[in-house]
Amino acid sequence: MNLPRRQTCKTFLIAGLLFFASSLSLRAQNDSFYNGKTVRIIVGSTPGGFYDRWARLLSRYLPKYIPGNPNLVVQNMPGASSVVAANYVYNLPKPDGLTVVMPINSLHLDQIVGRQEVKYDMRRFEYIGS
Repeated sequence: MNLPRRQTCKTFLIAGLLFFASSLSLRAQNDSFYNGKTVRIIVGSTPGGFYDRWARLLSRYLPKYIPGNPNLVVQNMPGASSVVAANYVYNLPKPDGLTVVMPINSLHLDQIVGRQEVKYDMRRFEYIGS
């Protein structure tokens, strides 16, 4: 029973990644924005986990689809079920589009139940895929 769910999750993730690549190319004014820059993918879980493996797979193949071929680097920031990573990315002093968070899929629940550790507003995040 888990196999169809895994295939569905993979399909949605791949679709989201393709949307991410196309949205980056639409937003870039020219190839020089990402040229020579590094895009960080902040993963809200430990190295070797499900989200970490997907982020590392993305970082290997996605740059060739982004104008300017930037470097993609994966940085793990585990803690509080991705709350630490979401807080970090949300509160960056300069939201320049070079940092992306890859949290667990139930991150929104922490804000809904009113966890005091939450320092982000899920409604203000821009979503790439699910």
